[in-house]
Amino acid sequence: MARMESGSDSPARELAERLAKVLGAEGVLTGDAAARYTAQDVVPPVVALPADADGVSAALSIAAELGAAVVPWGGGTRQALGMPPRRCDLVLSVERLCRVLLYDPADLTIVAQAGLTHATLEETLAPAGQMLPLDVPLARQATLGGTLATASAGLRRGFYGAPRDLVLGLRVADAGGVLLKTGGRVVKNVTGYDMTRLYIGSLGTLGVTVEVNLKLVPRPEHEATAIGVFRALDAALGVAEPLAELAVRPSAIAALHAHALPELAALAPEHGDHVLVAARFPGPPPAVARALAEAEAKLHLAGARAVVRLEGEEQQAFWSAATDFAGMRVPTTQAALLRVAVLPLEVGDVLAMGQMLAAEHGVALGWMADAVVGVAWLRLSRDIGHAPRPEREVAAFGQALGAIHSTLVARRRMAVVHV
Repeated sequence: MARMESGSDSPARELAERLAKVLGAEGVLTGDAAARYTAQDVVPPVVALPADADGVSAALSIAAELGAAVVPWGGGTRQALGMPPRRCDLVLSVERLCRVLLYDPADLTIVAQAGLTHATLEETLAPAGQMLPLDVPLARQATLGGTLATASAGLRRGFYGAPRDLVLGLRVADAGGVLLKTGGRVVKNVTGYDMTRLYIGSLGTLGVTVEVNLKLVPRPEHEATAIGVFRALDAALGVAEPLAELAVRPSAIAALHAHALPELAALAPEHGDHVLVAARFPGPPPAVARALAEAEAKLHLAGARAVVRLEGEEQQAFWSAATDFAGMRVPTTQAALLRVAVLPLEVGDVLAMGQMLAAEHGVALGWMADAVVGVAWLRLSRDIGHAPRPEREVAAFGQALGAIHSTLVARRRMAVVHV
């Protein structure tokens, strides 16, 4: 069988026809209907929409036989991560694999298909007071499979763990369409090699996840957030360790530029260009109240100009805005978002360097940092009419950050850079 060549109509037509025979006409899109799955200006000639694991297997088998380059697709929320694909003959979407297969609230475990969205999962778990503690942007669109493929965690990673810590097992279709199983459905499962973690974070290069076995956690009885407003970056970051040592441990400690997002700037409008430090406390109401009082004392002692308390919907709105920022949501092609992973003690160096480089290159900088894990998100942006994509600035940041042995990931038509 001749291998497919990008841009050739005849092989694409053959691919579509063969897929339609096994997936049905409703399971294949071409032409304008396929354009909705464009990623970083790469338009797929064919889109496959299998309805079950066997359909995923069949689609990958046909693609392998024809030599077609496949791009897996969940909700499409992270397709701008890294470099554009060199070839894309077929987008394989798992959006129709969106069912809960097995849910055992007593064991805090659930088995779901990879196309289930995080919002649907949250609605399923809410009546039992349980949750999957991953902070995911665009939760009504983002899927479980996409989250695991990109190993996306969030600001509560230091408390609850990363995606690989919450996955008990997977069912995956490899590049040839063979269905494989890893792990199991119980929390204690240590037989053989831990292949599950190999697939998490592989960006779909090792196979397409079709089912996920997850362990859950109880939803906190109550939550509240204390936010300190600081003039100096050093003082703001210095209070992270005292906050982390409180009797009621915070589930997240985030430092952020006051104007990283409009939703965040609204919390301290009278304080101008300042740094916010937010600590999120889960637990029974009396324990949370005690934690807030102790956190406020720590923040004032560290030099906070003001301390803000958030609860209820206001708190949820704050962390949702922070999740959107940390989730690498980039609204325009005039922006790039860099995710920099370093040791927690080096976060201040990264942010200071970012401010210096932004001023040097004439770009606006918004930033946020996970002060517990050691991850910083830097958004570079230009006004419309200037350089359409700040590739040079990204390269300059990568070279400079190499001095502190970081890992830098860029979003929006940028390469993934390891320095």
